[in-house]
Order: sequence, then C-alpha cells, then structure tokens
Amino acid sequence: MSAQQRLFLDRNSAVQGDDSAPYAVLPVPYERTVSFAHGTARGPAAVLTASEQVELFDEELGCPFEFRVQTLPAPDCVTGGEPDVLARIRAAAAAVFSRRRFLLSIGGEHTVTVPLVEAARAVHADLTVLHVDAHADLRDVFRGNSLSHGCVARRVIELGARTVHVGLRSLSAEEAAFVRARNLPVYWAADICRAPDDAWMAAVTRHCSGAVYVSFDIDAFDPSLIPGTGTPEPGGLGWYSVTALLRRVFEQCRVVGADVVEVFPLPDSVASEFVAARLAAKMLAYHHHAAPRA
Repeated sequence: MSAQQRLFLDRNSAVQGDDSAPYAVLPVPYERTVSFAHGTARGPAAVLTASEQVELFDEELGCPFEFRVQTLPAPDCVTGGEPDVLARIRAAAAAVFSRRRFLLSIGGEHTVTVPLVEAARAVHADLTVLHVDAHADLRDVFRGNSLSHGCVARRVIELGARTVHVGLRSLSAEEAAFVRARNLPVYWAADICRAPDDAWMAAVTRHCSGAVYVSFDIDAFDPSLIPGTGTPEPGGLGWYSVTALLRRVFEQCRVVGADVVEVFPLPDSVASEFVAARLAAKMLAYHHHAAPRA
C-alpha cells in the first residue's frame, strides 16, 4: 500500500493528516523503566509500518474504514528527565482530548498511560480505565521508581479514575494485598479462558461507567500470538475473546480514548506489531461503528 492508503493516516490529506479528523493516532516511543527485554521504544514505528498491510475493510463489521484519521508526530521521549517527557506526552494528548476527538496512542512502555489518562480525565472527570494486561502494575514503587511501568495502574487510581482489570496472571504479594484492600474488580486470565460463556464480558462492561479509556498492554495476549513483548506471560487471552470484549465495550460504553503498549519488535518476526496494528484498527472500527448509536 502507498503512504496515502495507510490506515492511520487521513488518506485525503497531507502526510500528517488533518487536525479536523475525528480520530488521532499518537506514537509514543517511550522506554525508560523496562525491567526485562528492551525494545519498546521501537514499537510505535513498527506498528505504524505494519498498519500499511492492514486491509481497509473490517470482515467482522462488514464495512470499510471510511473514517478520517490524523497521525500526530511523536513527542520527544528522549530529551530531559522522566517528568519532562511525561509532561510532553500529556500535552500532546490534551490537545486532542480538549477538542473531544478520539485518541489512540501507540507505545512505548506502559508508563505512557499515566499522562494519557491524566489528559483524558481533565476533560472527562467521570473516567473508568479498562486495564487489559498480564500484569497488575499496581506496585507503589518498583526498583526505586514510582513512575515505573510496574506502577502504572496504581498511579492511574491515584489520579481518581475507576479501574477494571482484565487478563491478569502475574502480580506481587503487595499488589494482591492492594487488590483485596481496594476491592478492585479483577478478571483473571485463567477464569476467562475456562469460562463456559461470555457472562464475564457482561460483568466487565458493567464496571465501565461514565467515560471509558482502554489501556491495552499487548502482553495480555498469550505469547503464542504476541511473542514480541518485554515480559511475556504464559496462559494469556486469545484474539476472539479480546475482540468480543472490546466490541461489547465500545458498543455499550462511551469510549473516549485508548492505547496499545509494550510491543517489542523482534528481528525475525513481524507478528507482534501486525497483531497490534490489527487490534488498533479494530478499536477505531468499533468506535466508528458504535458512534451513530451513541
């Protein structure tokens, strides 16, 4: 496909697209606190490249991608300290949310969700964050850093957002205690994979009140589907259960933004970035398809 056929570009405009487009895509190549395999800074560029191979037609919804998308320039994620970089990410997101546009961000490590949610909540005070992840990310401090990717859900809760957690299968004793103390809604990967029906999806959706922001760590998927991520965990979610949940959430809730994070491009495989691009495309299509009913 040519550049003007790319899913994440407004095909009727110049290279960066038109800022009147209802959808904006923000690459966020942030990588500062990775604790295992390194490479998430290359994730956004790899996902955007893979998006050139995504068909501009959704087989599930039976409709073409006829919505306009602006791809924004990536904020500087290298210069300055962590607070400086996170402030730039927040400012880039705020410029989109303040105009009531839908923002899809592509990370980068999961820490980027904190400034993205902060920007969303400045506009949508009644925000619920649907956190889809293999890991709880509820530590107060991880390896001496409160801005670590292992603390992102804890920081989001401190911003005042409600949270619901889906796909978890790895957490510390500290995080388990925090879940119990806060009575957080958690839908474990093992229970989802063994569920006899989709009642768990209805339960998740009931927690998604007010405006909803979807934060999707790609390691929520089983590593057989997504080998390219920093900390792959066995026993993850499958493609069809994930997309069924997301379609239901987008159709029944007021979703205002989303991110897809923690893609780690591998030298001998493009599967991970392609699945991430397809997932991002699905979320845009679900939002556009549900918008008339909303």
